[in-house]
Amino acid sequence: MTTSVQPRVFLAGRIALETNGVVIDEARFPGRQGRLLFAYLVPEQGRAVPRDELAEALWAETPPTTWDKALTGIVSRLRGVLADGGLDGANVLTGAFGCYRLELPAGTWIDVVVAADAVKAAEDAIAAGDLDRTKAAAVLADSLLRQPFLPGEDGAWVEEKRRGFADLRGRALDALTDAALRRGDGHEGAMWAEQAIALEPFRETGYRRLMEAHVASGNRAEALRVYERCRRLLADELGTYPSPETESLYRGLLEGSSGRVEAATMYKTQVAETSALAGLESAEPPGVAQGAPRRRRRRTRAALAGAALLVGGVVAAALALVSGAGSSPKVLPNSVVRIDADTLKVEQVVPVGDSPDLVVAAGGFVWVEHHVLREANSYSLRNAGDRTLTRVDPATGGSVVVGGGLAPCGLTADPSGDVWVADCYPADTGRRDNVVRVDARTLNFERTWQVTGGDGFYRGLAYGGGSLWVGPIFGGITYESFLTRVDPQTGARRTMLLTHGAPAGLQWSEGYGDLWMENFADGSLTRLHAATGARTTVLDAAFNPAYGVVDGDVVWVADWSAPQVTRLNAVGRARPRRISLPTGNPLGGVENIAGGAGAVWATMPQAGELWRIDPKTNAATRVRLPYLPTGVTTDANDVWVTVRKR
Repeated sequence: MTTSVQPRVFLAGRIALETNGVVIDEARFPGRQGRLLFAYLVPEQGRAVPRDELAEALWAETPPTTWDKALTGIVSRLRGVLADGGLDGANVLTGAFGCYRLELPAGTWIDVVVAADAVKAAEDAIAAGDLDRTKAAAVLADSLLRQPFLPGEDGAWVEEKRRGFADLRGRALDALTDAALRRGDGHEGAMWAEQAIALEPFRETGYRRLMEAHVASGNRAEALRVYERCRRLLADELGTYPSPETESLYRGLLEGSSGRVEAATMYKTQVAETSALAGLESAEPPGVAQGAPRRRRRRTRAALAGAALLVGGVVAAALALVSGAGSSPKVLPNSVVRIDADTLKVEQVVPVGDSPDLVVAAGGFVWVEHHVLREANSYSLRNAGDRTLTRVDPATGGSVVVGGGLAPCGLTADPSGDVWVADCYPADTGRRDNVVRVDARTLNFERTWQVTGGDGFYRGLAYGGGSLWVGPIFGGITYESFLTRVDPQTGARRTMLLTHGAPAGLQWSEGYGDLWMENFADGSLTRLHAATGARTTVLDAAFNPAYGVVDGDVVWVADWSAPQVTRLNAVGRARPRRISLPTGNPLGGVENIAGGAGAVWATMPQAGELWRIDPKTNAATRVRLPYLPTGVTTDANDVWVTVRKR
């Protein structure tokens, strides 16, 4: 069979088929069995699958008595779906000799197949010493495999596929870690290794790579802590010890570390070896405990920071940490504040200079954009001045202002952990607007690309689908509004005129290939499908969107004029639902929003409040702050908030 149609098939995170600009999402498939049948046949890539094998995949051990007839009906309806997508369903999905075969057109793009090929390419590239090609291929594989396969489904074949995809993603993360370590970039290596550990917590190679990454960063104390984390997990959960390879790396660290760190670690090891396997709770020396409950572990970070001083010679900046039972550091104006996502207690406060605004956690650091207006109460963003970017190291509390003349007014991160900055200037300066990639470790400018100018101020900035997306909050003098798609490697740009005004914020929907745009001017929310350019206005002008976040299958959008956020489906019908935040100060609205650490977080500066929203129940919990919270972001466990003077 020959055809000019080259479809795209998505199996990770959702089931979808895209052909010639037509997107068939999973809601249009013939029910649960139709999605399962499609997901089973696609990876077989044309193999004739017996009917009874398909029946087992669809109904496991309890097929209906008329399963043969039911399967025939499901196949017929699935052919209709393929036809809706522009394919010849009868010739693509065929049946003969008691089997069914799904043979998609040559050149069909299938996310999980592309990911498997990318993993192989990454491994071949690192074997050849081509680190750039390794990173590009492995990042592609990781981005395609982050979403779960058939979420909500179970069954032996589903679990087998998930294990296979997890193994592929683990290999991609290993390649990314190894490439970073070969470049001498310990910070990036640690980021990838942590993701590998989260994916496969009982696989020791991830811990060894993470230890090596911390050593490459000059942080032997943290490497020792990773060993203890691995040792405790194996003892508590499996009743076993680390492998000889892990022990050898650990002993090598001890030989090069300070006597104080060695004594504390050896004490823990000796106690654990005599008690953990006997089912007893290990006694632990003060300030070094790693097996304690989560809150108690965090209270030892001051001691770990002290160990880092002894081992690595790090000079920590002024820093407030939780240091004793029931105590919290004092929140200071113009600082970035770390809050425990579970207890909602302040854990760390780092002063960062005047008017901190946007904040992003990336590359093992927290990045803060500062924005100061030259004129009080000025709504002209052309008057924006004194814009700087600060990098905060959570491990030490140290902060560094990024030099090089940056005037940041937009901030995002790419999968490597590096940050991209919208570098913007008022029109009367004559300087060009750019986007700049800042190396998370060295602070060098790795890429600088010019973008279409607006009024010298960008806020919409997102990274996704291998591209950088840039949009001005206001247009130029004529208020024309543009969205620019930038190739981060070559700087090639594609600019499109927007008909719904300027995007106040941009968010990328991982796994769905969509860009979400909140329009500051007319109050609309638009979804752009990147592959086809198709745009759908999801919310109309009755809404006042500020910024948003895509969290799995849900989009959360702030309302800058009211104490509420709106949640809606990322695919299919939007079905918006507004969630009120019962603030004591109804004036003003939500400034910023973030998702992660098990919740959705929203800042309300006028009220001096941070809100945590439970994504399962929509219940909202308030956290009061003495200063104005503006930006918000999350890492794996905590939420970070920038606060300004009142």
